[in-house]
Amino acid sequence: MKGKEFKLNILIALSPAILWGCNPLWAHFCGGESIEQLLGATYGAFIIGLLIFIFKQPTITAWDFLWCFLAGVGWSVGQLTQFEGFIKLGAATTTPISAGTQLVGVNLAGVMFFGSWKSPMAKVIGFAAVVLVMLGVYLTTKTDQQSTPKQRNNSAKYVIELIFGSLFGYGCCSTLPKIPGTNGWSAFPPQAVGMIVTAVLLSLILKQYRGKKLLFSKHTFKNMLTGFNTGLGTFGYLVSLMINGVSTAFTLSQMSIVVGTLGGLFILHEHKTRKALIYTIAGLILTVIGGVMTGFIH
Repeated sequence: MKGKEFKLNILIALSPAILWGCNPLWAHFCGGESIEQLLGATYGAFIIGLLIFIFKQPTITAWDFLWCFLAGVGWSVGQLTQFEGFIKLGAATTTPISAGTQLVGVNLAGVMFFGSWKSPMAKVIGFAAVVLVMLGVYLTTKTDQQSTPKQRNNSAKYVIELIFGSLFGYGCCSTLPKIPGTNGWSAFPPQAVGMIVTAVLLSLILKQYRGKKLLFSKHTFKNMLTGFNTGLGTFGYLVSLMINGVSTAFTLSQMSIVVGTLGGLFILHEHKTRKALIYTIAGLILTVIGGVMTGFIH
């Protein structure tokens, strides 16, 4: 019985990695512009958040709502740059850069503002992990001489946007709910509200999207599948936190890096030269090692 329970617990812990890692695949097959992908994803996530609110009936104070709403704002900003990265750079490049940048930002914010890594040994291991992740991110951004100067310049532009969105957008999403100490059930519904409000505002404000009927387009509705996938992954992560603890839940959820990167290479057939592929795989390995190390620091 214990063996079966252990296997079930591990399967639950891996569910966020599988679901979140499949996001670039869903976005690719649903199609559309990055803003349509964002709108659809927030529609789907909002429905999941609404169901959590109805069936769990969590206690949400005004203070909880404010910070979690702002976390949702950050998520939408980060997710827009990620969807743009999927289109311009490919999932195999975007996924490790985005995930690695998040790991660095969230862990450094934890050290500076929330008292993480209290012991000297924890700090040594933690900063070593951060260095590994940063090196991994650097390797995944490398191109080779077979890329044209224009391709390299365009790649650099989108990589900078992606790093900014992941560092500040996803960083806010992961850290702001810690300010009021909100639990997962109370955090996700107001976060989903922040996500959808921001996505709608971005679609109305950004110049390249003005005048386009995006809110109810075919691709926007198709991308609700991406949102359902995101919401279900979050639900699996919340359950994993309760039954497996923070270290195991967080560490195994980071395997979404592997799923997303390999999905881009082998399912979406994203082309990379031999040297660029070696860079990407090496960067992926370093990012995963660094992520696993941070997951076991107390």
